[in-house]
Amino acid sequence: MQFEKDLYGTFGGLVDPSYKGDEDIIYDAVIQGIPYEVATSGKKGTSYAMKALRAISQDMQIISRTGRDFSSIKIFDAGDVPIFPLDSEETRKAIENAFMYLRKTYHCPIISIGGDHSVTYPLIKGLQNEGKVGVVWFDAHRDLLDDFLRSKYSHGTSLRRAIDLPNVEPSNVLLVGTRYFTPEEEKVVQDLGIHELRKVDLENSSNWISDFQSILKEIESRVDYLYISLDIDGLDPACAPGTGTPVCGGVFTHELMQMLSSIQVPIAAYDIVEVSPPLDSSGITVKTMMGILTELLAKIFSLKF
Repeated sequence: MQFEKDLYGTFGGLVDPSYKGDEDIIYDAVIQGIPYEVATSGKKGTSYAMKALRAISQDMQIISRTGRDFSSIKIFDAGDVPIFPLDSEETRKAIENAFMYLRKTYHCPIISIGGDHSVTYPLIKGLQNEGKVGVVWFDAHRDLLDDFLRSKYSHGTSLRRAIDLPNVEPSNVLLVGTRYFTPEEEKVVQDLGIHELRKVDLENSSNWISDFQSILKEIESRVDYLYISLDIDGLDPACAPGTGTPVCGGVFTHELMQMLSSIQVPIAAYDIVEVSPPLDSSGITVKTMMGILTELLAKIFSLKF
C-alpha cells in the first residue's frame, strides 16, 4: 500500500523534512500511529495517543537515561494507519498491510503507537508472514481470552489470536508484569507453556533482570524475529494514570526501562498501546510514553553497532 503524502510528518525534529516518499533513504526506525479504540472495554481516549505524542516530540531527549547519545538517528514518521471504526475486519487488514509495507520498504524496526491493545494482533500477523516470531508482552493483563465483549478481536483477546497464528508458538511468548488473572487465561498459560514473569515473581526474585534475560535468550534462540508489545497499564497507575483499565501494584517505570535496556538482540517491531490522553489530566502518562520511546530509540541505535 502507499501512504498519502499529507500524512507524512516530522517527529522529534529528527526527521529529514525534504523526504517526499520517493527517495532511497536508509532509516534507523519508522514510527506510525494507529488511532483505533473501538475494541477497548475501559474508558476511551487511546485514539489520541499518537497526536499527543507528536505534540511533545520536539522535547524528546536525544541522550538516554543511561547516557546513550542517539542524536544522529534517522526516524521516519509514516503518519497514521487508515482506520474504519465501523468495520473492524477492514481496520485489521489496513493495520497488517501498513505494517508489511513499512517492513518491506524500510527494512528497520517499526514502532507503532496505539490505540487499544487489539491493534497488536494484526501487527504480529504481518510480522509472522516473514518467519517465526517471539513475543514479549508487557501488561497488567494476559489478553488471552478467547472471546471478550462478544468479540474474538477485542483488546482482551489480542494475544490469544496471536498465538493462533502459525508462526507464533505459545512457548515463544513471555508475559511480563501481569497481575490481573482469570481462570480461563490461567489454564491457557499452564496448558500451552507460555512464559510468564508476574509482578509478584519480579518482586520475589533476587535477580529479576537475569530471569528476564534468561527467558528472552531461550525464546530468541528459536525464532527469526522478536516483537515487543508495551501496554501502558503494565506500569503501576502511579506512573501512568492515563489509561482505561489501570491495575494497582504494577511495574515502575525504571524497572521497565531496565528490562528494555537489558535486551541484547535486535527487535523487529515494538508497540506502545492503551495510553489515553483525555484520562491523563496531569500529562504524566504521555510524558512516560515519550520516556519509554526514548529508551527504545536509544536501544535501536545502539544495536546497530
